[in-house]
Amino acid sequence: MNDNLAEARERLLKLSESAEADGEPLRWFEELYAGAERDAEEIPWARMETHPKMVEWIAEHPEVIGRALIVGCGLGDDAEWLSAAGFDVTAFDISQSSIDWCRERFPQSPVKYCVGDLLEPADEWLEAYDLVVEIHILQAIPDSIRDAAATNLPKLLNNGGHLLCIGRLLTERVPNEPSPPWPLSQVWLEGRFETLGKLSFLSFVNDDTPTIDRYVAAWNRHTAKV
Repeated sequence: MNDNLAEARERLLKLSESAEADGEPLRWFEELYAGAERDAEEIPWARMETHPKMVEWIAEHPEVIGRALIVGCGLGDDAEWLSAAGFDVTAFDISQSSIDWCRERFPQSPVKYCVGDLLEPADEWLEAYDLVVEIHILQAIPDSIRDAAATNLPKLLNNGGHLLCIGRLLTERVPNEPSPPWPLSQVWLEGRFETLGKLSFLSFVNDDTPTIDRYVAAWNRHTAKV
């Protein structure tokens, strides 16, 4: 971990601990984005490019098209790629500063960027999407509210809709670093989405962090009753 990333993670940890102590466990997202002052290096997870596993999954499933919802859109790269690929994209984040940053980065974008909360999804999002994408969001939500957040994801899918999740996988190789993020187990994930049909659950590692296990998993809603 380089010095800049280490410093950014230290700030993140202090913000998250303070927010949790104050009973506002998600407050730190806005504090982190606002405090970054448009410096992406201050956002530890900001890749400034599309997640390659999402691109790979979409390429392998050309039948998935239509309306897409990006959960916790960050700085917008995944949303912009999906829009360019032909999806009608809505992208939300709990941080107003994050959404403002997206709109500044992509002023001509057709993506509908908006502030939203997975714990209280907008009524018009329910049963509305052909694809819902969640990348590194559930793993950043404290355990006390993570179940409630995850349970809302299937409710956003229309009949036939797909849920794509990417994150850190909980295995015996737990990195020696403080949380967040909190790696998630396959058992926990499958339990949260048991109303859906599981399509795949694959583990992988990135070349730059070979000691961290990760997952890309997909479910769909056909006969499921949410």
